[in-house]
Amino acid sequence: MERRNFIKKTAIGSSCALAGAMVASEVSASECNTEFGMKITVLKRSLNSDWNKEFRNSEGKKCEVFKEGQEFVIDSPWEAPKGFCNWAWADIRTFIHLVQEGKYETFVSCCTDGFRPVFFKIESIAK
Repeated sequence: MERRNFIKKTAIGSSCALAGAMVASEVSASECNTEFGMKITVLKRSLNSDWNKEFRNSEGKKCEVFKEGQEFVIDSPWEAPKGFCNWAWADIRTFIHLVQEGKYETFVSCCTDGFRPVFFKIESIAK
């Protein structure tokens, strides 16, 4: 099966799997999923301590904005929920739109902080 076809048919995606296969989507506001909200769950906070030592000369710390298991329920993909890191929101916003558009029920993505990335589960939920 061709990679693109496989990705389109999976209900669960990840930003790593889509890196080479994503195309721009032209979906109007009327086609977006408005019957469901979305929930963002913090799955994991990581720390690449070896890179912190090599490139920053420090031990580094895990992200202090989020905690594992923390949940954010949103109705709109346009505004970050209160207390959500603006950088992380910018990094996962595209995948929030994919869930809202109904392309995926669940999607796993992460922020682009290579020293201390945070992984998020984005899922559609009934309102």
